[in-house]
Amino acid sequence: MPQTAYLRLHDGQQYDQKEDFRHSKSERRRGNKQWSMSDFDEDEFIRTGNFRALPREHQRFQRTPRARNDRDIHNEAQRKPHVNQAKKTPSRHQSSEKVPERVKENVKVPDSIPYTSPASEFIYGTSAVEAALRCSRRKLYTLYLYQAAGDELSSAKVALRKIALMKNLKVKLAFGGWDRLLDKMSAGRPHNGCVLEASHLPRLPVKSFKQVSSLEEDQFAVELGAQSREEAMVNGMNDHIAIHHSQGRRRFPVVLLLDGVVDPGNLGAIIRSAYYLGIDAILFAGKNSAPLSPVTIKASAGAAENMTLLEVSNEVDFIQRSKANGWRFYAADAPGPSSTYVDFSSDNGDEMTTTGLAITQAPSVIMMGSEGAGLSKHIKSHADSVVSIPGSRFSTDLGVESDPARVDSLNVSVAAALLMEMFLRVPLAVAEVPQKGKSH
Repeated sequence: MPQTAYLRLHDGQQYDQKEDFRHSKSERRRGNKQWSMSDFDEDEFIRTGNFRALPREHQRFQRTPRARNDRDIHNEAQRKPHVNQAKKTPSRHQSSEKVPERVKENVKVPDSIPYTSPASEFIYGTSAVEAALRCSRRKLYTLYLYQAAGDELSSAKVALRKIALMKNLKVKLAFGGWDRLLDKMSAGRPHNGCVLEASHLPRLPVKSFKQVSSLEEDQFAVELGAQSREEAMVNGMNDHIAIHHSQGRRRFPVVLLLDGVVDPGNLGAIIRSAYYLGIDAILFAGKNSAPLSPVTIKASAGAAENMTLLEVSNEVDFIQRSKANGWRFYAADAPGPSSTYVDFSSDNGDEMTTTGLAITQAPSVIMMGSEGAGLSKHIKSHADSVVSIPGSRFSTDLGVESDPARVDSLNVSVAAALLMEMFLRVPLAVAEVPQKGKSH
């Protein structure tokens, strides 16, 4: 090992050569510093801003990028605050009437929705769904309401949801791609974001109408036809039908018989008019009429949900039995040369009477046929009278050939509405137009 050289000083202390070397080096640095400070031109710095002549410890160097090694990266990662890269948990949703659930944009949509029961169907449209919920004539399963991202439930959907929850009905709020599934459930027809699964409407089979003794009756009885236990669970067994006396006027019952109306839109419109005008029941003859499909229900604007619906399989036997009990049958057909014209208004035109077709004298059945062929011959032949709505554009004696446009009839739904109104003679409501600025 190298030996350290020591010198004996006069006071007995030892001299260390290394310590002396370090001391002299520090002195040289101090001298360089003093020299640098003396060389600094203060006036030049003030004039030009050049500080390159400043000592190193007084200079402000710009930081330059330097090589980053693994240790630098590790230290930098430790200095940075920890950021959780996981998806933030969404805040708790505040349920409201218009936004009862959090709206989800990306949801898994099933390919289809199976029926809960073989005897169920999908009803769609705001009016039809609301009527089905309020009238409670069906067995209800599930209500589907669609809510798009960024939207609130409309007031109509809020009302539907309230009614359904009051009836302890399951409500499914649909999001995202569910609108395409609702399109499938409604067979591509407009559904307004409302679809209801429910059982079919009841349609009670009958054999005949029983006698109605007087105008004071509020119901009339029917003879029920045969039906299975499953059909009875849907249709019921009630053999009494209400008579809808209106405007304080008492009358005998009026029923509309439909034979072979195949267009669902026409059928729905007829049901709507019959319900509005006060027809007591609609009777479907045979098996040729359009079914009470969701299309028909929607076309009726919900009227079918509260309309008494009946069906008969043997029309001729039904007519004969009912006629024996005092019922009168009127067949709707085009006017002919032998037609008698009855004016329902009095001479002064101020008051409507029913002297021609007196529903105040006997219960009545109006019979309407199909759009093309009209009423079946075997049904028409058993009618008491034929009723028609004459056109004003052609002569009854000359026929439709006297009209260049050859318009010989009305749409079946329009003709049915006019005939029902003529039979029931609903009073016309007249009111004065309120004047602007007139005080009330």
